[in-house]
Amino acid sequence: MPISNRIKLLVPIVILAYPVAFWLAISCGENHFKRLPVIGPVAVTTSGDSVFHTVGDFQLTNQEGKTISQADLEGKIYVANFFFATCKTVCPDMNQHMRRIQEKFKGSDEIRLVSYTVDPEADSVPVLAEYARQLKVDNSMWWFLTGPKDSIYTLARESYLLPAAQRIAEGDFFHSQDLLLIDKDKRIRGIYDGTEKYEVDTLMDEIKVLMHEYYELEKAK
Repeated sequence: MPISNRIKLLVPIVILAYPVAFWLAISCGENHFKRLPVIGPVAVTTSGDSVFHTVGDFQLTNQEGKTISQADLEGKIYVANFFFATCKTVCPDMNQHMRRIQEKFKGSDEIRLVSYTVDPEADSVPVLAEYARQLKVDNSMWWFLTGPKDSIYTLARESYLLPAAQRIAEGDFFHSQDLLLIDKDKRIRGIYDGTEKYEVDTLMDEIKVLMHEYYELEKAK
């Protein structure tokens, strides 16, 4: 084969191979492993160790009438949000995006979705069960939680650090379109607009980053 023809043949091969070689170079590099930030106040002990903010314990009831607490989220990465069943504004879009997350990670025992109602007086277990049915929810993966209103609002304000829950008038309830990514150590690792597709896409990518972080930690043991 003439040299000129060989060069013509090699050019597209080189063009196709370059992105693969570049990816291998950065993936094997020391700086390729990305870690998500830890969000929230940090306390420093007398020995100089950092103590990060964590989501507090809770005990609420899901759409199947089962009691759910932090013990059920032990060793899980989860996405949390706040909604109410009769909401006609941000909640439908937000929970459709939550369903996208469910479908993306379906079958993974490492991932959970947790939706707290901010209108627990109206959102009883049967109401939440019907809401979940209409969304085609996997009840083993995605929990809609109800319970005492003050407990839920305290969680929103003090554990999930949602500013919208800070000033709630008696008998009122708040809206939040935030999706919060929580790691296996109960720390907030990301906050995303649950009504924006590109932000939820980022959230799903960063779930994978967080999964890889724990994989690397486990491998290093």
